Amino acid sequence: MGDIDIQPEVLGRADELESLHTLIASARNGHGSAVLVHGEPGIGKTTLLEAATAAASTVRVSATPGFAIEAELAYSGLHRLVLPFGHHILELPTVQREAIEVAMGLAAGPPPERPLVGLALLSLLARAGDDAPLVCVLDDAHLLDRESLEALGFAARRLTAERVALVFGARDGTETQRALAGIPRLPLRGLSREDAHRLLSRQVSEALDHAAIADAVERTGGNPLALMDLGTSWHQNDVAAASPGRAPFALGPRLEAHYGGLLARLPSEARRWLLLAAAESTGDLAVIRASALAQGISDRAPSPAEEARLVEIRDHVRFRHPLVRSAVYSGATAAERRAAHAALRDEADARGLAELAAWHAAAAADGPDATVAALLERVADATGARGGLASRARLLARAASLTPEEQGRACRLVAAAEAAIGAGSGTLTRHLLAQVDESLLDTASRGRMRTVDALCSVFLSDAQRLPSVVATLVQAADDFHGIDPHREQATLIHALTFALSTEDRAEGWPLERLGARLRAGVDVAPGRHALALRAASAFALDDYASAVPVMREARRIFDDEPDAVLLNLASFVAIVTVGLCDFEDAAAVLARLADVARARGALRELDTILWVLSSLEVGRNNPRAARGHLDRCTELRRALGHEEEQAVNASLLIWEGLPPGAGDALISGMNASGYGGVARMAQGAQAIVEIGAGEYAAAYARLARLVAEPYLQSSIHHIPELVEAATRCGRVDEAERAAARLEELAVTTGSPWARGMAARAAALLARDDEAERHHLASIALLDIPGHTGDHARGRLLYGEWLRRMRRRAEARVQLERAAAVLEDLGAGIFAERARREMTAAGGDDTVQGVRNPDEPVLSFQELQVSRMAARGATNVEIGAALFISRNTVDYHLRKVFRKLGVTSRRQLAERLPQP
Repeated sequence: MGDIDIQPEVLGRADELESLHTLIASARNGHGSAVLVHGEPGIGKTTLLEAATAAASTVRVSATPGFAIEAELAYSGLHRLVLPFGHHILELPTVQREAIEVAMGLAAGPPPERPLVGLALLSLLARAGDDAPLVCVLDDAHLLDRESLEALGFAARRLTAERVALVFGARDGTETQRALAGIPRLPLRGLSREDAHRLLSRQVSEALDHAAIADAVERTGGNPLALMDLGTSWHQNDVAAASPGRAPFALGPRLEAHYGGLLARLPSEARRWLLLAAAESTGDLAVIRASALAQGISDRAPSPAEEARLVEIRDHVRFRHPLVRSAVYSGATAAERRAAHAALRDEADARGLAELAAWHAAAAADGPDATVAALLERVADATGARGGLASRARLLARAASLTPEEQGRACRLVAAAEAAIGAGSGTLTRHLLAQVDESLLDTASRGRMRTVDALCSVFLSDAQRLPSVVATLVQAADDFHGIDPHREQATLIHALTFALSTEDRAEGWPLERLGARLRAGVDVAPGRHALALRAASAFALDDYASAVPVMREARRIFDDEPDAVLLNLASFVAIVTVGLCDFEDAAAVLARLADVARARGALRELDTILWVLSSLEVGRNNPRAARGHLDRCTELRRALGHEEEQAVNASLLIWEGLPPGAGDALISGMNASGYGGVARMAQGAQAIVEIGAGEYAAAYARLARLVAEPYLQSSIHHIPELVEAATRCGRVDEAERAAARLEELAVTTGSPWARGMAARAAALLARDDEAERHHLASIALLDIPGHTGDHARGRLLYGEWLRRMRRRAEARVQLERAAAVLEDLGAGIFAERARREMTAAGGDDTVQGVRNPDEPVLSFQELQVSRMAARGATNVEIGAALFISRNTVDYHLRKVFRKLGVTSRRQLAERLPQP
């Protein structure tokens, strides 16, 4: 924003200046931080930023204002920001260096994920801060392109131990504040009554009535620019007319009208020159002069505007205030604006600035123009290739509006919607799709539109549309049939993925019908998608013994395919690995995919993978590990500025303890929202908690329904629970049928887990003289990585049996071991059950081996950093994995060393609390 010509001491904002000085001092002392300074037009944002940074003589200041002309040019703001210290790019880790170079157009390569660009920026800022404390002032941040703003927001949220401060200045507005969510805010207020009174008194030459001027100050809210600029044109009668009870001034329109009156007094040539400057917006004097000369406007033309203090011309052109620019631009006729943009288009083209030339060409167009639309589409393609999906969406939308031919316009709108959902902008996607006339689309484009519509419904968690997502995706696959077989198969896998979330809530597509459609897609093209569809359809339609070999064949693709390809099949992992009763394999493959997503900066995909891992650990009776994965989700969302979107796993919440009735309410809510699959998982968790509490009849009622109506792999781990609940409440026939099913799983798969659970089921059903050998076999078989919870519950059941056999000393040994492990895993309901059994066995309920309450408490991020360091990872590797700078890694390690009393990473590995 433009300057407010007012003495700093009159600003009356000592507390606001002090806040910025404190921020800068923190950066100087190695405590990186950020702030968003915001307020309405004319409140003095730019003056405040300049006053604060002018006093920061001991730091290096980098100023990067936003420009309207660059708002649709991806990473243009980032490019200008890093130019002064761009030589450090070569020092970044390879993946980060490649990401930021592609984003800035300095190198060719795959489009980088935005969080990875943000991490590269964070590393670059941290490195620049090593040379000297760095303060980056980003004024008019609301005019920065979306990609730069999000990369900056990501870096700002991760600042911790860097000699860097990011100071954003922006007008009030939801879009900017959403991109910079999670960053501390400094809202600017108007002047105090005394300073505002003094300022207005200075501006009005006549003597003023104190009551009238106080009312005028109140109506302006103490806005300095309003008081100054309106005060110069007021007279005593104007101020007196500001009687009590009148509405506040509409500052924007009032000020703009005021500036419009001043502009009207300027010569025509001055107004034409100012129009070029307003249309160019970056203040590039050379471009404005060249464009003016092309229109026959002399260099002397802007002198009257300078004398009126509407504009300042030095190395760059700077308007007194954005409202002056707005008044210049809106005061011109449409033809005059088009002529200005045409001149700027020609100059940008002559300088080889293709993106700016396209932007001005669009603004200069008088109605639909196929040539300009094609030019915008080419720029959109280039922008998308650098990872600028948000900019690509807006450029394609503009290209669509300039497309004369109706079908071409509709197709470009679909492409814009694809880019918008890829950028994570669900609202924009809906807006673009609403403009598409579906009847104009060819079949393949209609399939693309349906795919985007389905993805948008999921992204927005649209409860009304979620039940139809699977149907929409199957329709899209039908559209691709015979035209694009690979896309048909990929879309069917999408449909399967979302079917796992909705299950029986998917309207019109029960599992058998979906399985048949998946099978029909197998032979349309060979490859990994065909194999995945064959395995999924076999699991859905065939008997289990026939499906297992097909699933094993599909499982092999996880070892043979490149990581980048495998990430696109992440949702399919749980289907085959859990379907083969190999939960540890599922965890290992998902962990590998998490590493791939983390390395690529694909944080949305990583968020999903971590949520699935959390659910997997709940199913393995390990709530503490599940909470760790979910905490990582929360940390990712905080990094992305989505702190209000808490990562929620209903099953884990139930394990961790909910008030009576809350679990069922949560399950009902999930079903009502269309998430039938998530509700099923929560039902299973509620049943297991009921088993832990001894409420076997209630658990049996839930589990019997879940096991009787399975949905692919979703009920396999519920079968052992059904055996326990059924035997405890006298449903022996039901327990025997479930035990037979477990035996079939064990024989067919050879899975140690299935064999261990089959042995446990046999123990629960066996006569007393046979039960012990089955218990011991189950405990031995379940002593496998990742199944500590299942193993401990096996000991619990064995200890209970020993107590009933009056072998109390032996029972206490088993029960104590079980209680200690279950307590450590966060499975409190079963640990408490073990303690009750210990009491019944004739001992106390004191448990040895439970976590030491005096253990130093490490924060979540300290724990992550220290565990990676203990495994031998370098600070750079840890920072890349956790999306923080190496400075922050070092900061956390120093704190951990102090807390744990260690001096080396070797000692850290020995002292670190185990998960």
